[in-house]
Amino acid sequence: MTRGLLVVATVFVAVNVWASDPWKEKPYKDWDEKDVRKILNDSPWSKRVEIERKEKKQGLEAPAGAPTVAGAREQDEEEEREEKDEDREKGEKDNKEDEVKFVVRWVSSRTLREASVRGGILQKRISEADADKSLSPAPDDYQLAVVGTDMSSFHSADEPTLRDKTYLIAKKSRERITASQVQIVRGSDGKRINAIIFHFPKHKASGQAAVSTEEKELQFVVRTGTIEIKVRFDPQKMVDRQGMDL
Repeated sequence: MTRGLLVVATVFVAVNVWASDPWKEKPYKDWDEKDVRKILNDSPWSKRVEIERKEKKQGLEAPAGAPTVAGAREQDEEEEREEKDEDREKGEKDNKEDEVKFVVRWVSSRTLREASVRGGILQKRISEADADKSLSPAPDDYQLAVVGTDMSSFHSADEPTLRDKTYLIAKKSRERITASQVQIVRGSDGKRINAIIFHFPKHKASGQAAVSTEEKELQFVVRTGTIEIKVRFDPQKMVDRQGMDL
């Protein structure tokens, strides 16, 4: 299920300007390309986030009290204004380059699993006749995937470290649900990171549900290196034609 979804995600990356809620209005076999895109990138199960890298290039400044050339004040001021304009333009460009874009997807949900299959059909990797049997069963835990065009921030991280720095927080109960497992999904070269899958238990040690049916907000947090990803999911909106879908 997860690897199939990753393949789909590499194709359906465009941003929808507008679309209805296909998960409520029609069965997944009727979803079109725009519907799959919306589910993968802009739905209650998928949260886009832009993270600013903390490393910044420091500019060189003249030391305080440095002497100036007599009679050159106006020229110095003009040059200073030009330098500030250049620095501002450069800074705006650097800020864009320092932003890393990720999408956090609740891939254990029925809706995302259906989007994976439907995307495969639209890509001609799965036949229409094989749709139902290609749909993976619901997993025993909650699974969230982090994907992005630049996953280099995770290159130095290992699975145990990521597991210890990842959790869900339920707003209603204020309880922290720690990750039980982390999978780093790499490309065929064994180096490139395609995605990271975070697993969370559906039940507490007592047997109670980890996420109450009344919960209105779940915050997902993962830290690695110099970045921290935080996104919020609303379980009350994560509802398809069959009910709550986590």
